[in-house]
Amino acid sequence: MLLVLLGSGVLVWQLLHAQNERAVAIAREACREAALQLLDATVSLQALRLRRQDGELGWTCDYAFDVSADGVNRVHGRLRLHSQRLVWIDIPRGPGGSDLWMAPSGSSQGRIGQDR
Repeated sequence: MLLVLLGSGVLVWQLLHAQNERAVAIAREACREAALQLLDATVSLQALRLRRQDGELGWTCDYAFDVSADGVNRVHGRLRLHSQRLVWIDIPRGPGGSDLWMAPSGSSQGRIGQDR
């Protein structure tokens, strides 16, 4: 029984680690497309839930990251992944506003709207 729990824990850790690496790659690419710098080259996990989305049960993770247009001033971005697929990403575009990037169903990422 202990081995089953330990094995399950290791499996969950590996899945979440892969999801974190995916979040970093998505944040880096989105920043590049928006002409922003991803600061600290990392994302931080803000929320973790096991939930059903579009009929699929999986881990939903919310991440936060910092970006800068000039390398000095930090602004905060956010993104959500469900089973390693991008649900949405919120990238700041400047003081008082943000662009909302979302992934259409069945796609890995894409820009759908602005100014939520």
